[in-house]
Amino acid sequence: MRGIALGLALLLAACGPGAPPPPPPATTVQPEPITYPDIKDNKLYGGGCNFTPEGGGMSALALAQEGEAIIKVKGKIERIPADKKSQILPETARTRYLGPERILLIAPLPDAKPIENGVIKTLATSLTIMDPQGRIQFFAKGVVQCKPM
Repeated sequence: MRGIALGLALLLAACGPGAPPPPPPATTVQPEPITYPDIKDNKLYGGGCNFTPEGGGMSALALAQEGEAIIKVKGKIERIPADKKSQILPETARTRYLGPERILLIAPLPDAKPIENGVIKTLATSLTIMDPQGRIQFFAKGVVQCKPM
């Protein structure tokens, strides 16, 4: 009888509250090329780095500047403030930008060496865009071209 009671007690303990459900997956984001009219109309001038994905043409998907990173999503320009504690890329761009809706990371690829051509420095990198919970919304490998103003 004690065995049955012990078995029931263990069975009831196993029926307690379960683990919380996993968080929903992040929604994907597809950054759009930032065009010259976007730069002109939004006054996106300044030194920094422009990220272009592998095989993605010449237009940048992200502009990384000293104080902010800029991306274009669904036709709208989004500005993401720089994490002033993050590593500095060439020309005062940062490796991490933190906004209320997005986190943007620009990371040099392992063993990437900057290539200098006049005042322009090119570096193989990756671009990661995440939601505030750190779930990846976009990832691409490519290059940044960094130049002073």
